[in-house]
Order: sequence, then structure tokens, then C-alpha cells
Amino acid sequence: MPTVRALRIDFHIHSNHSMDGDMPPADIIKYAKKSGLDAIAVTDHNSIRGGIEAQKIAGDLLVFVGSEIKTADGEIIGLNLKKDVPANLPLAETCRLVKMQRGFIIVPHPFDKFRSGIGKEMLQIMEFIDAVEIFNARTLAGRFNNQASEFAKKNNLPCVAGSDAHFKSEIGSVSMLVECRMGRREILDAIKKGKVKITGKKTGIKPHWDTFVRKMGKKF
Repeated sequence: MPTVRALRIDFHIHSNHSMDGDMPPADIIKYAKKSGLDAIAVTDHNSIRGGIEAQKIAGDLLVFVGSEIKTADGEIIGLNLKKDVPANLPLAETCRLVKMQRGFIIVPHPFDKFRSGIGKEMLQIMEFIDAVEIFNARTLAGRFNNQASEFAKKNNLPCVAGSDAHFKSEIGSVSMLVECRMGRREILDAIKKGKVKITGKKTGIKPHWDTFVRKMGKKF
């Protein structure tokens, strides 16, 4: 039986299946292993294709298939998805569609005013939320992460963190140490029980500029 240990996990990574992403899934697997990660979630914008591809070639790296889904009120992340959830639907309806797949719902960068955070709209979907992303490496203003942490604590919600990596240099810049046995269900159960320690640092302005350039290149 696998032993309980501190698994290092990054729950927010984008592949080139996101318009603003740079990395083929094979590169994500390579650099995640190089960064010492035990598990990752590939969370492309409105698509699970990157996660499916990464999972097929992951080897001993545990991959959660996910998507960062745009709703009418901002973004949520769904993990353990088997099919895409349509974009731009009402927030609660999006959550219901994720839960119909027995998905795990994370609210990413909720108070980041510049990056589609849903903010206090979380109060509308408390019954659906499995965790709040309280540290996002790309959040430039520290107060936005602090607000997320305070909201999670006040409302007794589990906490997660992620690099929000779009480029290889960002993978694992922020990660979680989760005390559990290796396995998708075991990791999510441990997160719900609060067995999470967050480590890492913000990545600054450069990844945002690189992402802007990447999006413009794809657009034109």
C-alpha cells in the first residue's frame, strides 16, 4: 500500500491548447518532473484536450484533467472532467454541469480584478465550491491573494494554490505540499481536510507580457 507523504502539487497549468499557452503537453510532463512535482492539473481555457493528452503520457506523474471555464461572472476551474463544459454560461449552471461529471470545483484568483475573478459571486455557489485558490503565482497585487485567503478562512473553505503556468519557467513556481497517499481521490480528500501547505512565490510581470505577445501572435 502506498505510504502517506508530502506530495508536491501544482493545480493550475496551461498547455498550448489554451490560446495564451506555450507548452505542448509533453513539455509540461517533462518540466513538471524536472521541478520535482508529484501531481499536476492541466487546466486549459474552456478545453480538456491538454489534460487528456498529458494524462496519456504522464508515466509516474499524476495528472488531473481539468479546465479553467469562463462563465458569465468570471472563471472557475473544474477537475476530473470527462468532457468540455461550454463557456459563457451562468455561473451556477456551469457549476452544475461540472458536478454532473462528478468534478471538483476550484475558484481561481477570485479577487484579482484584472483576471476574471468571480469575487463575492462565490456566495452564490457555496454549495458547489470544493476549494478556493488562495495563492496564484501570477496575481501581481498581494492583496488579491490575501483577500482569497481571508474569504476561504471566514467561510471554512479548503485552500489550494497554483502557478497558473503558461510557460515552462513557471511550472511549480507555486505549489502545494499535500499530506496523503498518491492517488486522485486521496489528494482531493486531503485537500478537503485541510492537509495542505503552500510554498513558492509570485512570478512577476514578465509572464504576463510573454502571454500578451503569445496571444497577439496566435491572433494575427
